[in-house]
Amino acid sequence: MRKRNRIRLIRRRLSRDPTALVALPLPTKLDLPVGESETVLPKQIALATSGTPEVSIIIPAYGQVEVTLRCLASLHRHPPECAYEVIVVEDASGDAGADRVGEVPGVRFIANTQNQGFLRTCNAAAKLARAPYLLLLNNDTQVLPGAVDALHNTFATWPRAGLVGAKLVYPDGRLQEAGGIIWRDGSARNHGRGGHPGAAAYNYLREVDYISGAAIMVEAALWRHLGGFDERFCPAYCEDSDLAMQVRQAGRQVLYQPASVVVHLEGVSNGTDLNAGVKQYQVVNAKTFFDKWQSVLAREHLPNEAANVYMAADRAQLRRTVLVTNDAVVQPDVDAGSRTIAQSLDALLALGVAVKFWPDNPAEPEPYTSTLRARGVDVVAGLERPAFEQWVRAVGSHIDCAFMHRPDATARMLPMLRKHSPARIVYFGHDLHFKRLAAQALLQDDAHLHAAADALHEVETALWRSADMSVYPSQDEVDVVRAQCPRAQACAVQAYCFDEVVPPGPAAAGKTLLFVAGFGHPPNVDAARWLALELMPLVWAVEPEAQVLLVGSRPTPEVRALTTRRVTVTGWVSDAELHALYRSSRVAVVPLRFGAGVKHKVVEALAQGLPLVTTPIGAQGLPGLEHACLVAEDAPTLARHLVMLLRDDVRWLSLAQTGTAYVQTHFSRQHLQQQMAELLGPLR
Repeated sequence: MRKRNRIRLIRRRLSRDPTALVALPLPTKLDLPVGESETVLPKQIALATSGTPEVSIIIPAYGQVEVTLRCLASLHRHPPECAYEVIVVEDASGDAGADRVGEVPGVRFIANTQNQGFLRTCNAAAKLARAPYLLLLNNDTQVLPGAVDALHNTFATWPRAGLVGAKLVYPDGRLQEAGGIIWRDGSARNHGRGGHPGAAAYNYLREVDYISGAAIMVEAALWRHLGGFDERFCPAYCEDSDLAMQVRQAGRQVLYQPASVVVHLEGVSNGTDLNAGVKQYQVVNAKTFFDKWQSVLAREHLPNEAANVYMAADRAQLRRTVLVTNDAVVQPDVDAGSRTIAQSLDALLALGVAVKFWPDNPAEPEPYTSTLRARGVDVVAGLERPAFEQWVRAVGSHIDCAFMHRPDATARMLPMLRKHSPARIVYFGHDLHFKRLAAQALLQDDAHLHAAADALHEVETALWRSADMSVYPSQDEVDVVRAQCPRAQACAVQAYCFDEVVPPGPAAAGKTLLFVAGFGHPPNVDAARWLALELMPLVWAVEPEAQVLLVGSRPTPEVRALTTRRVTVTGWVSDAELHALYRSSRVAVVPLRFGAGVKHKVVEALAQGLPLVTTPIGAQGLPGLEHACLVAEDAPTLARHLVMLLRDDVRWLSLAQTGTAYVQTHFSRQHLQQQMAELLGPLR
């Protein structure tokens, strides 16, 4: 009841304010690793540092010893998993007891004899660092669990990363910064300042203009190549934004990593008065920054206007913005459609576009939602988001292209997108849904299914007319679209890609037949029943030890009822478990009697180095597949094929080799990426 009331409240709030893209409750005060008034004894911290570190954590300090000790204590309570060292430099503050930091076990403590200022102190400390990565960490920060490792791990998954920064939050729970924007006039904006740190807009990895230097990690070799912070910005301020510009000029990326959360007690080090102390250099150095980068700012950055925040936060003024819609957040290890969409998202990200993903169902299933966001996809989900039309009215002018999946969801959203956006609209059909449903209706002699197929046909025909391009996995389906709707633009696009094709090994010694499918899909339920109840009795008559594995998500009661001592229904399995099952099975079988489109389970079996037996429906849309596997329509012939592959190792190896060659020829990632680039169309 409480959840329903909250949803009603959110919807009422959004109806009053159509531009409200986030309507989260106020954040709550953080439970800091080390309380702001907590006394920390240096010898009780004992950091587990390493002599061969992977990350050198550099903490410049100017007095404020208790603040620095609490920063170190947060590292002690939430230590990195990677090997690390900690270098603390006290910049001759003259504060009594400042050298107490040197009593912390594991810290390399350096006390400057003369004040060098923040910038020179960081540069000097970096020369002493031994690790391949440098983490510059303000002394008035505290790291939350996993903060250091999240920054470090980003370099492994983003090869062009040069500088990676954390999400900065205030102790009261409000967001301080989710990456920074640099405007054309050289001024800067802390994106999301004062907002809710849990809002979807601030929780996907993305390229940004700069990251405030309170918590940034940089590759040490790149830092040295650039010469560290530019001393024109001594003693402090604008050196972090200048470093980001240098990193980009060197051909590397500046990335915001929301999985790294660091609490920043802003103003503790240098105060907030722009007319006093070090803080006064914020104004002076802003002019120096503008003079240095004026030509780049004019060419690559947007004017300081509220309307430009949405684009500037993604640096999308320099690349295309692509909207991808679907019925739900994709779950690629659950259904083939999700895997298709996930691979197309990978291709778009590799092309460098800014990807916005709108699931019709706002639920945020995990780990799928977080995985997409970690890959750089802006997943616009959660109960707090606005209605689609409200959202697209606010941001539609920035969308260059839309890839829309699933006919029902697309039919609802496409007219709203047309109304509020100039985007090129590409409809991904996956298969001819009406033909699949009509085949099922015919097989089951079901009048209601016939009517549903007719209704779906009308929906799909309308989408062909409305979209700028309709895409299907096979030329056969494209031909149907063009025949039924001659004005429609349609083309065939590779449905799946496989980075690794498993070379066939020796034939498995057992007699296991493997059928992999998502059993929330009616064609797969029918296929499982046909396999267990009609095909296998013919096989068991001559191979009584043969076993059947029905592997896949959402098995229905009908499928579970097929379980016997010779038929196992596993339900969902992980990718690692699935690969192990492929390696231990003798033959893959896909006994579909109705369906449409290119079947992922067919291509996947071949990619796993396993001989395949399937039907003409399973081979649909795959030209030449009959030369790479065994295809038959009737149960007796399929049974004979299965028995032969259970017995004949020579034929087994020949088919396995032909199957993997077929996948390597037709399903490369490079080819898919090229096709996605062509679908984007010309730049607006």
